[in-house]
Amino acid sequence: MVIPNHFCEGDQGLEGPAQQRRWTSLGVLFAILLLALVVRYATAWYLRPVPTSDFKIYWDIAMGLAEGRGYVIGGVPSAFRPIGYPLLLSLVIRLFGPHWWYAVLVQVLMSTAIVAATYWFTRRLFGTSAGLAAAALTALMPDHVLWSTVLNSEIPAILCTLLAVTLWIPARPASALPFPSVWVLLASGVLLGLASLTRPVMLPVPALYFFYAWLTTRTREGGQPGRPFWRPVAWRPVVAGTFVLTLGMVLVVGPWTVRNYVTLGALVPVSTNGGVNLWQGNNPNATGGFYWSDDPAVNPLLRVSDEVEQDRLGRRLALQWIREHPWDFLRLGFIKWGWLLTDVRTAVLFTLQQASRPIPPLLVPLSILILKMGLYSLLALTLAGIRMWWLAGRPGSSGRYLNRARTSVPVLFLAFMLALHFVFPGWDRFRFPFTPFMLALAGLAVTTWGRRRAAIGRVLPDGPGDAAPRSSARSW
Repeated sequence: MVIPNHFCEGDQGLEGPAQQRRWTSLGVLFAILLLALVVRYATAWYLRPVPTSDFKIYWDIAMGLAEGRGYVIGGVPSAFRPIGYPLLLSLVIRLFGPHWWYAVLVQVLMSTAIVAATYWFTRRLFGTSAGLAAAALTALMPDHVLWSTVLNSEIPAILCTLLAVTLWIPARPASALPFPSVWVLLASGVLLGLASLTRPVMLPVPALYFFYAWLTTRTREGGQPGRPFWRPVAWRPVVAGTFVLTLGMVLVVGPWTVRNYVTLGALVPVSTNGGVNLWQGNNPNATGGFYWSDDPAVNPLLRVSDEVEQDRLGRRLALQWIREHPWDFLRLGFIKWGWLLTDVRTAVLFTLQQASRPIPPLLVPLSILILKMGLYSLLALTLAGIRMWWLAGRPGSSGRYLNRARTSVPVLFLAFMLALHFVFPGWDRFRFPFTPFMLALAGLAVTTWGRRRAAIGRVLPDGPGDAAPRSSARSW
């Protein structure tokens, strides 16, 4: 495989050809963003899915907030759903009026912004070409297009998370500051706090930063391997950086936690549905995917009306089942991964099957086929990207060394996704917030494959008698 000499170095200058390349890249990015916006708006305009299930609940809570009734469900103060997305929807209602179509347009804009954020994130890791490839893939990913047409909380959570995590990565690999500044980390923490108020699964992300910073301390200047794992490291910047990041999250999440304590009389950081979700994935009837029964004889959570007590009961029953059935828990964990990595049903269920207008009967099975093809292609490219990332970080490899620690963010988040959904149930909606990290690695794979093909084209002789010149590209 062949990589260019400027791989992972960013733009080294802005004079002459470098300036031209920069403007060309910006032009390509603008075209990709325009394509993403047009595709998303056209799909949303054609389908106009009516909010139902969770999405209707988000809208109802937002209406209560916009009308000054506070966060209530059924007239009772609640924290069952995370506050972040209903709060955002309430701002849309105050600005544009109480029609969900305006909120869908905001979703379309945020989904397009995710394309730009994916470019920025991938560019900082793997260079401009990989960033453009990742952005192009994101613009056309079928699940990203469909999810942009409904009122789901994943879209704003993805955007905030991507912006926050990109701030961890130095703008240039050779930066004199291996760690972000205090203010940058504080801003990252604030963004992660917003993401956590929307999707509480992001609450443990400071632990990922701690591990990422620790890995970064183990490489020498220039990206070469540093201290052995058993040697002590400079813990002060790692611990201090994690503290500042956590502080930024607390500044955002803390006021809502205080509200929950005052209103509900319990320490609830964000929402009270965590125990319910844990029980859904760990009970005698769990399938690994979505599970719920309306029969109180089968579902003990229905016997409790108070949401705080229901949350506690769900957590207690789930942990008890795990302790008493460890082998079933392990077996079910791999089944959850199967649902997580192959399911495409939810996107179709809440978009095409809730469309405001009649759609051709063949559109649903055709969309499922397209979603599966897109998903399996992304999984293959992600695995290829992980392989290339690992090989490029081997000490002594020919070609330019890729700082494996500095560029490990996508792999860390995918490992976090798998660990999380080995315990919690998995389906396509839970995979969706982590797809930008898969797309970043896919961008690396596509770019490296393209460079390899270009290098082969340069070194192959034009005819049987022509000599092949040496390639100026470096391989690994």
